Amino acid sequence: MRAFENGLFGVNTEVTRKGFFGGLSAQLINNRKMFAGDAFPSGWECDGFEFVKDRREESLCGSNFVILKNGTMRQSSDVIALKEGAEYEAKVWVRGISEGTVITFGLEDHSHEQGGGSGSGLSGTFSVPGAEPGEYTELSFRFRGKDIDGGTFFIKCDGVAAVFEASLMDTDNYYGMRKDVIEAMKYIAPTSVRFPGGCAADHLTWRESMKAPEFRIPVSGGDKWFLFPDTYNQDCLDICVNEFMMLVKALGAEPELTVSYILSDGNDAFDYVEYVNGGPDTKYGAIRQALGFDAFNVKLWYIGNEVYFFGGEYQRDPVLAAARNDELIAAMRRADDSIIPVVGLTWAESFKQWNRDFVAASKSEYVYVSYHNYIGILPDATQGVNGMATCEMLEGNFADGEDIGLNFYKDDLFGADFDRILVCADEWNYTWGKESSNGLFFSNALQFHFLAASGAKYHIKRADFFMPVNEGMISVKGNDVVLESSAELFRLMAGHKDGVITACGVVSGCEDLDILCTDHSDHLYVSVVNRKSAPVLLRFDGYVIKNCVQIKTGEYSFDNNDWERVEDCGILYGHSAGFFMLETGN
Repeated sequence: MRAFENGLFGVNTEVTRKGFFGGLSAQLINNRKMFAGDAFPSGWECDGFEFVKDRREESLCGSNFVILKNGTMRQSSDVIALKEGAEYEAKVWVRGISEGTVITFGLEDHSHEQGGGSGSGLSGTFSVPGAEPGEYTELSFRFRGKDIDGGTFFIKCDGVAAVFEASLMDTDNYYGMRKDVIEAMKYIAPTSVRFPGGCAADHLTWRESMKAPEFRIPVSGGDKWFLFPDTYNQDCLDICVNEFMMLVKALGAEPELTVSYILSDGNDAFDYVEYVNGGPDTKYGAIRQALGFDAFNVKLWYIGNEVYFFGGEYQRDPVLAAARNDELIAAMRRADDSIIPVVGLTWAESFKQWNRDFVAASKSEYVYVSYHNYIGILPDATQGVNGMATCEMLEGNFADGEDIGLNFYKDDLFGADFDRILVCADEWNYTWGKESSNGLFFSNALQFHFLAASGAKYHIKRADFFMPVNEGMISVKGNDVVLESSAELFRLMAGHKDGVITACGVVSGCEDLDILCTDHSDHLYVSVVNRKSAPVLLRFDGYVIKNCVQIKTGEYSFDNNDWERVEDCGILYGHSAGFFMLETGN
């Protein structure tokens, strides 16, 4: 018998794809700082304009900008979704170049005849004085929304003006984040949240947190096409360290942060920890305090992310990577000796020797190591196999309680030294970048069972699902926020918290069932996943069912997402999961 690890309920919130923009972020304008594009800013339709890319120092956010010359720029998007009666604030940051310039901006309202939306109540008009390069004027107004899906935001200039950035947000936001998405995350009730997730850590510059969002320099995803494909390969850093810490506070979760091998050295890592954890008497702690935030006291810090894949010179040289790892950990501990570092490793076949050399060369003391495991490899069906052959393969997944990657950690990489190691499965899911489906749910249910049931053998102390918003748990489309089957899985698996994993002999007909049972002194909590398509009749001998819930799925595939939560205690349907609270019968 062994304790169920409550730390398995973490989530990894990478700043990527539609997880933030179009998901958690309340911002409705894409490429709002004009960073992306060649001849024009991507996502915008422009006329009467000049696109400036070689004078970023003139912009308040260090980005490209547009000069409108009696011109107009528009953005139409399904993310621009408004609600009747909700209050919104529209902003633009501009510099008047000609005298007597007039700027009109806001939402086009096609129910009115006025050109460009003027007079509709959804736009505002302002006179802008001429100004010198490097100066700017912030224009803003608030308005009550109408029910609009796929709206158009416009900026119209009579005269000549530089447009540096734009913003459109519901005023009822929480540090720039959507309250309805946060409420959905509260339903999942994560025990911990990681930021900025994985690969995005090598692009997010934490020092930008010391600025207001409109002054933060946008970042590029570089050659990592999978990071920001929905925001033109760039992120505006609207959600940075401060906002993330407010998110975990709202969720009642433990924060986890990642320091970059690529962007940080020892000095920068020291400053980062001091900004996050330092007292008001420290240099960076005082800056944070002046921004209105007390010490965040983050204990768990990931040292790099997938350096063996994307680490440049550190990918090529594991001994050099170990030296950088040692440098970062030592510097961070000088800033706060209570931090807990998590060292990034992998089980990938082509990098096994890299890991052996890295571990052998590392001189740092550490206990926690990182582990990533995506069953489906890639989200594109032309690259990964997501058809029925994969569905059939998943039916036997984890049936033996073994994992090839963790076996490498246990039997090869650390061997006898594995007794001191604790594993953070900080990225796990069927795959990344894929929306909810019955196939994804089924894989996640079996994998969650495995993390719990085999945790003692593999020393799995914590786990972070990758990632909750728009990649399997919470679907955000316009004004709609939908809790998916994997979110319900998290919610119901929480019944195992604070229990003791025990052998379960209370279910008959177990051949095709994956069972997890925890003892809570006054009751048993049992979760059961049906590996096959045929329904199974359940019988709990000697126990009374006090409560039962089932996540019943429809067609078993990666193309269908028809599921429902039902109270059915007798039959467990195919590829579905049941959750039962049992008490001893008389």
